[in-house]
This record gives sequence, C-alpha cells and structure tokens, in this order.
Amino acid sequence: MMGLTLFASLSLSAAFAGQGKKKPPVKAPPKDTKAMIAAGMKVYNAKGCGSCHKIGDTGGETGPALDSTGVDPKHTAKWFAEQIKNPKSHKPDSNMPKYDDKIKGKDLDNLVAYMVSLKKK
Repeated sequence: MMGLTLFASLSLSAAFAGQGKKKPPVKAPPKDTKAMIAAGMKVYNAKGCGSCHKIGDTGGETGPALDSTGVDPKHTAKWFAEQIKNPKSHKPDSNMPKYDDKIKGKDLDNLVAYMVSLKKK
C-alpha cells in the first residue's frame, strides 16, 4: 500500500508541477524595416529637412549632406534620435534647431530608420 501511496503522490506532484510557472512573454513581431524607412522618408520631406540637408542631388546645403550618414558606426539609432531631438547634444555649436517637440513617437522612429539606411559610399 505504501508503494501505491508514493506513486500517487509523485503522479500528482508531476501533474501540478507546471501550474505555478508563468509562460514566457510573447515577443513582438520584428518591425518592417522597409516600411519604416519609407515612412521616415515621408517625415523627412514633411518636416522640411531637405531645405537644409542634401540627399543625392536634392536638398539644401546649409546642413551637412546626409547621403552616407548611416555609414558612420557612431551613428546608431540612439545617436540619430538624440541628434534630431537636440543637435547640440553632439555638437554644441550646431545651427540645427531642436525637434524634440516636433518629431516624436512613430515619426521619430521612422525618421531614425531612414537616417540609418543612408549608406551611399
């Protein structure tokens, strides 16, 4: 009888063993980079970035050309986000205005994706 009690006890322990554990969180699907880049290009145009910056043969010359800005390994997504929000954080004498209150949320994420993608050599 003792063997049956031990077997029943082990069986019940095994049956309830996983009930107190939390399931791993569901990971968010990867962002559609192409869509973000396309949306970022729209933000770039809508916010008038091209009036100061040149990409290819289009744009102004007040600010630096951005054709290959994504090539620099220091220019991470975080770096671009900071640069757009407050350019003086990287270059104290920058003439570029702050966009922290004008470009934020998804627009900022998309513009950053676009900037990172600019890798003309």
